Amino acid sequence: MESLSLSNTVLAMHQSQYLPWAPYFRKMALADTFVLMDSVQYQKNGVQNRNQINSSNGPLWLTVPVSGSLKDTIDQKQPVNNKWKKKHIQSIRSSYGKAPFFKRYFDDIAQCINDTEGSLHTINFALINYFRSIFLIKNKLVLLSELNVNSKKNQLVIDTCLQTQCAIYLSGVGAKAYLNDDDFRRKSLTLRFLNNEFDTYHQIHKEKASGLSILDWLMQDDIESIIEYLHKPGEYHYES
Repeated sequence: MESLSLSNTVLAMHQSQYLPWAPYFRKMALADTFVLMDSVQYQKNGVQNRNQINSSNGPLWLTVPVSGSLKDTIDQKQPVNNKWKKKHIQSIRSSYGKAPFFKRYFDDIAQCINDTEGSLHTINFALINYFRSIFLIKNKLVLLSELNVNSKKNQLVIDTCLQTQCAIYLSGVGAKAYLNDDDFRRKSLTLRFLNNEFDTYHQIHKEKASGLSILDWLMQDDIESIIEYLHKPGEYHYES
């Protein structure tokens, strides 16, 4: 097979998630191309249909109830009904109503949740695009379902790099378990691993928490601080 001439650009990719946390958007912001994995298998008890915010009683899961088979892909998953929308909006209001930036963002987020119909991925995609716009993330966004890639795990990433003509793959450290740097090197690809550390910020609730949806930070800190964190160059571990 004739080798492709790859540009020295960075690819990152991740599963479609509901209200992701801050490192998700940082990895997205630091890539030239971000592939949103909508057509991979849905993971039960993952964060594709749920995430946490912080409430006066501690961390609270916001879960989109979905139907279907465990073999479904994320874009095949459908919400059971729309009752969850009112519950999520009320939970966000009660958790952050007194937060300093609540009024600036609540109406837009509530409208995005209320107005978006369709699959779980469609809902996730609408919210992710909203956050991309306010966080000034202007790189190329591609859906995995739009690419001619049918492989899995390590090979899926390699094939996506080749399809998008990106020579550098930026990954979270959690993927070290299955990404084989020798396979990447044979294709003249470079692996970078980005730490998930992120800045601390003031939290209004007595019980402090970490690993929360980006909503928690957005409601409680100036957006310029978030944008600075998302776009600042990362400390990478090179594997090839």
